[in-house]
Amino acid sequence: MRSTQPSFEEERKALPFLIPALLVLCLISLYPLIQGISRMFYTYQALTQKTVFVGLQNVKLLFSDHLFLRAFTNSLVWTGVSVIMQFILSYWLATMLNSRFLRLRRMFRGITIIPWALPPVVIALMWRYIFLGNGPLNMFLHSLGVAHPPNWLTEPRLALWTCIIANIWMGIPFVTVMLLAGLQTIDKNLLDAAAIDGANYLQMQYRIIIPSVKKVILIILTLETIWTFNMFDIVFVLTKGGPGNASLTLPLYAYENAFMYYQPGYGATIGMFILLCLLTVVVLYIREVLR
Repeated sequence: MRSTQPSFEEERKALPFLIPALLVLCLISLYPLIQGISRMFYTYQALTQKTVFVGLQNVKLLFSDHLFLRAFTNSLVWTGVSVIMQFILSYWLATMLNSRFLRLRRMFRGITIIPWALPPVVIALMWRYIFLGNGPLNMFLHSLGVAHPPNWLTEPRLALWTCIIANIWMGIPFVTVMLLAGLQTIDKNLLDAAAIDGANYLQMQYRIIIPSVKKVILIILTLETIWTFNMFDIVFVLTKGGPGNASLTLPLYAYENAFMYYQPGYGATIGMFILLCLLTVVVLYIREVLR
């Protein structure tokens, strides 16, 4: 029987057709990465308007910079709370949309995907309007008798959490659709057999459903962690990292250093730190999948 695996000769013939795509990939991915790594070792002096080699000074500055530590802490809170809440709410929503007892399931599934279709900037502008001092949320609180509603975007204790709420709302559709697709792959006969054997709701979740969609859950958590940790739009439009750096995150801090403080070397160093954090997440995912 002839092997269905492509031979080396066939792969060699296909290589010239892949070269243009590989060149484009290197141009848009590999070249910026090399540029970012090289810029880590330089700093820009505004007075002389020269770029000076400083070695590892930018790396040393990274761990003595209190704003970097503040931004890193905010990024961990921002990412952790967003991903956990997105998963919990989406799992509940996907379970509901997967129920055969729910009427108009197709309509509700279509409505669920709407926030994912909107650009992040549009979502941020919408939530900024909602959280304004005279916006719909505070007007609603006034109607309930709250005399002094909080200033959601200018209160240091609330600024980061308002950004998290907007990000959770934006990410729920994708996570819901992914979980719903995973839930629909579970054999219904297996669930019916478990119900006949007397398994309750929690037992079915932990013994059958969650183990069956484990790989889907790992993919979701990995992607959402990467996207959320690297998110720039929501925080920039809503608070710009304020007030007083209360909602400053690492991507925003890298942007400020590179384009506002004219320190592209330090901004590149922060960017490389973000890359290492995300690579750690990817490595953990690969280890779990290969286990």
